[in-house]
Amino acid sequence: MVKKSTRIANEQLGPSSIQSGSQHPPLHSQVVYQDNVKNISPMSSKSASRCSTSRCLCIQLLVLLALLVLAAVIIPIVVLILENQSSTSPCAVTYFQSFTAFTTQTAQCTAWQQFAASLTCTSYSKMRIYGSNDPIGITVTDPNTVTALAVALRYNTTIVINNNGITWRVWPCSSGYEITSSGCSCCCTTGYYTIRPCPWINGYWGGIASASCNAASQTMSLSFA
Repeated sequence: MVKKSTRIANEQLGPSSIQSGSQHPPLHSQVVYQDNVKNISPMSSKSASRCSTSRCLCIQLLVLLALLVLAAVIIPIVVLILENQSSTSPCAVTYFQSFTAFTTQTAQCTAWQQFAASLTCTSYSKMRIYGSNDPIGITVTDPNTVTALAVALRYNTTIVINNNGITWRVWPCSSGYEITSSGCSCCCTTGYYTIRPCPWINGYWGGIASASCNAASQTMSLSFA
């Protein structure tokens, strides 16, 4: 009976339990190994998460840099367009003609009449009179003065108005109206700014910073805006 019990016990334990020097690790070692694996996995996941976050930040910085470069290119263009639009008045109109000494300027007279008829805006803020003798010329920026002169030219009416020490006149002179800074209507003055392209005598069409009668050949311009 004792031998039978011993045999049964040995069969339950199995060969691996009774062999001495077995190389199989104990069960608790496997548990420890599995625990170690479980402990390593979250570390790897955190590292991957950090890499993904860094990559996203790099992408965002690159996109931001690209937007800044694009803005640096576009903004000056937009500003330039807006400045050009603001500097161009819908009422801007310019008279520009070449005059030859001692001759009647028929085409210049017609252009002058058309120019005066085009001054149809209700208000103007700047007038400039200039020519080849003085490319800078005189600029008037008082809206009341400028508008009054434009209206006088438009409707062929007379006006005498002072601005910054200059007496401006729009006055009839022969077959047309003149504009002059001399303060004297239809006068042969020198050194003033006078445009009268429809004179009664050949060569009396005015002059810019020169004689206004029998002046040397030159260009003369008048602009309103």
